[in-house]
Amino acid sequence: MRALPTASASGKLQPPDPGAAAHEPRSADGSRLPRPSAQEPEAVAAELKTCIGFTEQDAANLRRLAEPLAPFLPRVVARFYEVILSRAGTARVLERRPGRLERLRASLSDWLGALFSGRYDAAYAQQVARIGQVHVRVGLPQHYMFAGLEVIRQELRQAVREARVRRADAKLQSLYKLLALNAALMLESYTGRLAERVRERERSAVRQRLTQAEHLARIGQLAASLAHEIKNPLAGISGAIQVIRDGLGPGAPHRPILAEILRQINRLDQTVKDLLVYARPVPPRFGNCNLNRVVERVMTVLKREPAMQRVRFEHTTDHRPLPSIEADENQIEQLLMNLLLNAADASEDGGLVVLTTRPTATGVQLEVQDAGQGMDEETGRRAGVPFVRTKSKGTGLGLPICQRIVAAHAGTLTIRSAEGVGTVVRVKLPQRQPLELREGR
Repeated sequence: MRALPTASASGKLQPPDPGAAAHEPRSADGSRLPRPSAQEPEAVAAELKTCIGFTEQDAANLRRLAEPLAPFLPRVVARFYEVILSRAGTARVLERRPGRLERLRASLSDWLGALFSGRYDAAYAQQVARIGQVHVRVGLPQHYMFAGLEVIRQELRQAVREARVRRADAKLQSLYKLLALNAALMLESYTGRLAERVRERERSAVRQRLTQAEHLARIGQLAASLAHEIKNPLAGISGAIQVIRDGLGPGAPHRPILAEILRQINRLDQTVKDLLVYARPVPPRFGNCNLNRVVERVMTVLKREPAMQRVRFEHTTDHRPLPSIEADENQIEQLLMNLLLNAADASEDGGLVVLTTRPTATGVQLEVQDAGQGMDEETGRRAGVPFVRTKSKGTGLGLPICQRIVAAHAGTLTIRSAEGVGTVVRVKLPQRQPLELREGR
């Protein structure tokens, strides 16, 4: 395929560069590779001049407009900012920093003067492209750029009429071509700079997540090591205390003290278990999970828990059968136990804890509701952060562990809470797991 002729800075067509094809990017097999989508401003300008037919005559027409329109340019600048500043959104952007508006007015005046310079070379294309980049930097929405260009077009047309320019129609056609060229250059640079900024933010976010993941991994390794170091001595201490307690008579004065020591040891043991679960999560082993059976098993276990013995508990359904779901029964059991114990701990003595289970269009929904003190907005946002406790006791890992289990089952967990009202935790689990989770990818 032959190369097309290109336009010079003034719009004059130039013969193709015979060596240009040799410098086009090609793959190893010699086929042509696509060029990058973001082009240099001068390349965009050259292509557009050819497309819209911007010629040397147009450049000459615009040079002849410079003198008659010079007295009108301050009025064009004033009208431009009158329109732009009438919009609350743009006014906030342009007046946010002291001196910004004055600098932008000066830039607009320089750009208007350059419209009639007659020189539309690479330097001119770069100058126009910088306008689009500045709009991204100051945070001006893209559509205002086009609105502003239309205001300028209307004002310059009116100025040409008032100045009684000879052959005004031909000169206005040249002006409209140049304004179209400017709009395309600004759009190209605006979208290119915006895409670059988005990529920078994405890279920054990825780096931040990687740093956080590495930090959490180190904490997890440390926590797991400490938990293992603590667990065995703790079991030895608990066994020794039980031996001492069993050697005392029923009415011995030190039995209550030993019972309290054992309770505190059990708390430490639970903390160690939570640390191990969080630091070294086990991937779910998916199988056919009967949720009703899991609920019955959890309630049988929790009946012996002191926290559940001091509250009232209800399990409600809408009387529709729950479908079996693809899940790890042990992890779903742990999820339910954590949520119900959290709700019981948050409740006053005699308070009501309600577990609601129901089928959904894609799986099942579990909802645990308590009538405790609830959480304010800030506490609610931090409820799932590891080691942040929302109650006086516990490790602050119960809810993060629940979130991890739900995520591993491709589900969602949401928290709705209000101070003085209580908290509702809603979990939705799919009936079938995505293929990548089933295959462990």
